[in-house]
Amino acid sequence: MPDSTPPDRVQLIQNAILFLNDPKTQNSSLTSRVQFLESKGLTEKEIEQAIREAGDAGTAGVVGEGEVERERVGPSSAYGRPPERPRVPAPNYGYGYTYAPPEPPKRDWRDLFIMAMVSGGVVYGLTALARKYLLPHLRPPSTTAFQSTSSELTSKYDEASRLLNELTEETSKAQMSIEEDREKVNQVVEEVEVAVKGLKAGEERWRDEMRDMRGEVESLKELVPRMIEKHMQSQSSALADLQSEIRSLKTLLASRSQLPATGSVAGSGSESRSGAGSPAPTPTAAAANALLGPRAGGKAGIPAWQMAPPPPPTSTTHTSSNSTSTNGSGSGEDTSEMDKGKGKEE
Repeated sequence: MPDSTPPDRVQLIQNAILFLNDPKTQNSSLTSRVQFLESKGLTEKEIEQAIREAGDAGTAGVVGEGEVERERVGPSSAYGRPPERPRVPAPNYGYGYTYAPPEPPKRDWRDLFIMAMVSGGVVYGLTALARKYLLPHLRPPSTTAFQSTSSELTSKYDEASRLLNELTEETSKAQMSIEEDREKVNQVVEEVEVAVKGLKAGEERWRDEMRDMRGEVESLKELVPRMIEKHMQSQSSALADLQSEIRSLKTLLASRSQLPATGSVAGSGSESRSGAGSPAPTPTAAAANALLGPRAGGKAGIPAWQMAPPPPPTSTTHTSSNSTSTNGSGSGEDTSEMDKGKGKEE
């Protein structure tokens, strides 16, 4: 190392050598370590110098460790372990050193003996395990075991067949019960359908009847006022007829109050001439008596004008017959009017 190098740069180079020889950084690549040193401020020459010095220090350390190991092992253990591989010095980065190929390990008769013993033990253990666990399963069964097994299988087969027969019988019974239930359900469904149809038909009939009744009620609503009107008209006409009849009766009563004098004269003449029987009452007088009779307190009976007239007398004068015919014609008209009035009242 030249003397012109500043002390701080020397310290940096020493730190770089320690960094390169650190076992923790041996796993990382050389490029990453060089980049790390460049980041610390070292130049390329300083890095090459540090790599060179680190390679020399590693070679010396490896050689020293080999000698110490050989001294510690000694000659007595030369046969107890395989020969060690020669340690290759660390490559001097920057100068193109390469590793030498490792030598194949040498085997002697002791190694072969150990291998034979180990393999024999393994084979013996596998054989013992096979005899203990595999051979009992691979051997054919004895006659007694075969017979017992066959008898067990036969009994199990018989039990299985019995269970199968029972299951078949139960299945057939279940199918029969299901068929019966299905028939009952179908019958009930048919009855329900018939009942529903009957209900629908009855409902339709009821609706038709209600429709007819509604129509009849509507027609009655329309007819009742007409009937009441007609009844009122008939009542008014009947009252009018009754009033006319009452008026006619009043006229008859007024005429009756004037007739007794004439009737007494005609009666005395007829009695003196005939000398037997009484004159027949006139129809007008009979009608008046019939209408006035119940009001006087007598019981209601057949009116006199509805009864058959008495037979005419045999001994009557011409005057009485004429007067009777005249009165009869008048009373006949009154009787016809009375008949009309009665018919209207009824």
